[in-house]
Amino acid sequence: MKALKFILYTSVFFLVGELIVRIDLEYDLLNNSPHKIEVKIEESELRNKIEKGNFIPNPNQTRILVIGDSYINGGGISIEKRFSKRLSNLLEEEVLILDISRPSNSTLDNYNSFMFYQEKFKPQFVFWAYNFNDILYSIPEVNSSKKPKILPPKRVYKKKIGVKKYVSQLYSFSELIRYTSSNIQKQLKFQGIVMPVGEFYQLTQKTYLEKNKNWIDTKKKLNTVSQICKTNQSKFILYRMPEFNLLNHSNLFHSLDEKFVNYVNSNKNITYYNGINDFENENSDKFILSKYDGHPNELGHFRIAKKIAKYIMVEKTRTYNNIHKK
Repeated sequence: MKALKFILYTSVFFLVGELIVRIDLEYDLLNNSPHKIEVKIEESELRNKIEKGNFIPNPNQTRILVIGDSYINGGGISIEKRFSKRLSNLLEEEVLILDISRPSNSTLDNYNSFMFYQEKFKPQFVFWAYNFNDILYSIPEVNSSKKPKILPPKRVYKKKIGVKKYVSQLYSFSELIRYTSSNIQKQLKFQGIVMPVGEFYQLTQKTYLEKNKNWIDTKKKLNTVSQICKTNQSKFILYRMPEFNLLNHSNLFHSLDEKFVNYVNSNKNITYYNGINDFENENSDKFILSKYDGHPNELGHFRIAKKIAKYIMVEKTRTYNNIHKK
C-alpha cells in the first residue's frame, strides 16, 4: 500500500509540475522566459547590393566585416545601440560596416559567411566575435567545390550526437526535466560550480582538448580566414565574447582561455582580444541583457565597440603614416 501511494503521489507531482512548466512556457506567468531572438541577418541596403553583385568598393572607404552569433548581433537591443551601429558612430571617417552576424551561428556558419561575403565586399577589417560554444555541435564537411556561390550561405543544421542527442530527446519528452535540470545547472554556475554533466561541462572540460575533432577543425578554419586576410592585406580581429552573466566567475573558462591563447600565439596574422579583460572586476548585472543567459546589453555592446574603434583608428593612422613615409 505504501509503495502504491508513493507511486501515485510521485506521478501526480510530475504531472502537475509538467503542466505548470508547459503553461509557463506558453504564457510566461512566472516571468522566466529570456528575450526571444530572431534567427536571421538584419536586412540592409548594403548587403542586398553585395548579394546582387552591384557593390563596387571605393578606395576611400573603410570597410569592416562583422561576423558572429546573437551575442554580437544584438537581438533584444534597439538597432541604434547594437555593436555595429555604435562602431559606425565612433569611427569619424567614411566607413561601411557589413554586419552578417546571426543568432545561433556556429563556427561553420561564420566561416561560410566570411568566405561568401569577403570576396565581394573586400573588407580592410574582419571582426569575428567568437563564442566558446560555437563548436559544441558536430561540424559537417565544407563543400570543396571551386565554383563561386551565387546565394549567401544558410545556417547549418546543428546535428546532436552521442549523449547530447539522448538528453535532447529526454528534454523534448519532459519540459519539467528540462526546466529543472537547466535551472539547477544555471544556479550552480552562478556560484562558480560546474556539475560533471551537461553541455557546459562538456564545453569547459573536453571540447578544446587537442585531439577533439571540432577544435582541430576550428583552428583550420581560423587559419584559412587569417591567411585570406593576410593575402588581401586586411586585418583579422578575433574577439572572444565573454559569458556576461558569468563575469564574476571567469575562472570557469581559465583552461579554455589558455588553450585559445596557445593557438593564437602560433598565428601572428590574428589580432586577438580576450573580451573578459574589457570587463575585468565588473559586476555582471551591469552588462547582462537577461539574467537567464550570457548575452550583453547595450552597455556591453558599447564597450566592445569602443575597444574595436580604437584599434581600427590606430591601424588606419599607422597605414596612413607608412604610405606617406614612402
